[in-house]
Amino acid sequence: MITEAVAPERTGSGWLEPPARAGRARRLREPLLVMSGGLALTLAFCWPIVRDLRSTVLFDLGDPLLQTWELAWLRHFLFNGGEFWTANIFSGAENNFAFTDSLLGYLPFSLIGGDGQHGAILRYNVVYLFATTLAFAGGYALVRQLGASWHAAALGAVMFTWAPWRLAHAHHLNVLSTGGIALAMFALARGHGFSLRHGFRPELGKPGWVVAGWLIAAWQISLGFATGLPFVYAMGLITLAIAVGLVLRRRMVTRRLVIVNVVGATLFFSVTYLMTIPYRRVVELYQFTRTWADIQNFSPPPQGLVTSSHFSWLWSDTALTRWTWEMEPAPWEKWIFPGFVLLLFAVLGLVVSVWPRRVRIWFGVSAVVTGIFALGSSFFHGTFTYQLVWKYLPGWEALRTPGRLILWTTLLLTVLAAGAVTRLAQTLADRRIQSPAKRRLLSLVMVLPALGALLESVPVYPYAHPPELPAGLRQEFERHSDGPILVLPMDVIGDSIPMLWSTSGFPLLANGNSGNYPKPWVEMSVATKAFPSSRSIETLEKHGVRKVVVVKSLLDKTPYRRSLTRSVDGLPVTRVDRGDVVVFTLR
Repeated sequence: MITEAVAPERTGSGWLEPPARAGRARRLREPLLVMSGGLALTLAFCWPIVRDLRSTVLFDLGDPLLQTWELAWLRHFLFNGGEFWTANIFSGAENNFAFTDSLLGYLPFSLIGGDGQHGAILRYNVVYLFATTLAFAGGYALVRQLGASWHAAALGAVMFTWAPWRLAHAHHLNVLSTGGIALAMFALARGHGFSLRHGFRPELGKPGWVVAGWLIAAWQISLGFATGLPFVYAMGLITLAIAVGLVLRRRMVTRRLVIVNVVGATLFFSVTYLMTIPYRRVVELYQFTRTWADIQNFSPPPQGLVTSSHFSWLWSDTALTRWTWEMEPAPWEKWIFPGFVLLLFAVLGLVVSVWPRRVRIWFGVSAVVTGIFALGSSFFHGTFTYQLVWKYLPGWEALRTPGRLILWTTLLLTVLAAGAVTRLAQTLADRRIQSPAKRRLLSLVMVLPALGALLESVPVYPYAHPPELPAGLRQEFERHSDGPILVLPMDVIGDSIPMLWSTSGFPLLANGNSGNYPKPWVEMSVATKAFPSSRSIETLEKHGVRKVVVVKSLLDKTPYRRSLTRSVDGLPVTRVDRGDVVVFTLR
């Protein structure tokens, strides 16, 4: 058997060179430059929150505040203990923290920021910047490891982080948290000496990188299943490919490499199974299901493939945003344009590339197939495509947003484009030019694809300032309450605000926001639109609510504005005005 001591052959990418050929500083220079560049771009593109980390969030006051509350709940659990999966929302409904992605992998960030609203917003923004920078580093590392030049890897980093379709998900931290996907595949490829140009070379194997790959993959799954479920199936295919490769090259495989793969794969799939337990329990308790009608509502139409987010500085108010608001509901789930520069070089990569022809064909076909699946029911009703996986692959029925599969289409197109950019860079490098300055200039020319893609991705993000916790409501939060407190107005998006306010002590709330809503919340949200009334009070009593707090500053343009003018005469309720809030106590 060939051990790891055998001197490996140079692959041309630079990332598979043995450490002995370069000093530590030289080996670290490229990764440090990549991470620094990714962080600089992230800070520049997310400047509205950078300049006000404690009081501003990107996009709106809906999902960003939900995820701010989630991260705060992780901190609350870390320092106070208790029941992790049952949080203080939805009247303490069992396992309510598993109604959406848990972001559990971000638990270490609980050490950043303190308790309360401003500490929670600071923590969320820091995690947001971290997740975006990690995606940039992951995209670069994976493309580089596959055998591409640094110019092509730069294109990969930009597309994996700032592709036009990703701009529409500025309010979805769970969707943007994909850095672990690319980094896990990079580490596993590096650990097995794999590149697209030289194939599987276990004699170059580095078990330490294999361990890192499986650990990163397990961490990625701990963030949630919105993008994690397709990743699990991708890792299943990668596991099969590794197993086949180890068998076919068994004479060149060390026992240590086999052991770390067995242990790593076992760890990854064990973590995946453990993460599914609370979610399967939620389905059992509340019968939450995604119907085919839900899939149809959220499936992007074919024109979604050429519809850019209006958050793109370059494509805003152009033909590519023509159908932007004609894709209700949730149009941001249907803007799945991968990027013009990416498509151009991916098509070129089918013809001109450093990748072998069979690799190009495989990636091209796979990109088309995943693009079709991203359309959900819009491609011939999905009968022979998305509907099949929705029906027969375990767990897939929990997803309602097919458009997010464009992540995998983008990754496949990026690899195709990287082959073309690398070939062009090699052609320029092979020219016999004596002047070092001219050689460097020609090399820099190949940065233009990455710069062009970056130009497409310059965002124009909206941002919002969450309102401060009213003093009157703070008093109610600090008091012991018999049952959950209900804050009005109450709706799918607006409930994120009282959830953010509840990070000051985490009192029990009847409010809640997530991807799923239990029956008591639905009943109360309907009945309280006529609060105070006999019917609304009966519904609240039925679900154990004894305290209702109406926030005056949030009532504008809501059906709850009449709650302050309706009479309480003859109703079993008392009313007390406290500045910006009115407190109703059910007797």
